[in-house]
Amino acid sequence: MDKIEPLPDHLFVSRFAIGDRVELWGKTYTVSSKTTLATGEPALVLQGEGKQFVIGASHLIKGERAS
Repeated sequence: MDKIEPLPDHLFVSRFAIGDRVELWGKTYTVSSKTTLATGEPALVLQGEGKQFVIGASHLIKGERAS
């Protein structure tokens, strides 16, 4: 389990606006909303290629490339 760093994680997620496009794992997704996981970790709801999912900031930081 990754350590949650509240301030840096929130600052990282805050740079994304609803509708922004994000490239993860070679695929492009659209930010549909922002949320907070039960652990307190900030997260984004991403949508693309017929699926929608939530990704926490710690996982997003590892695999994200803004497009």
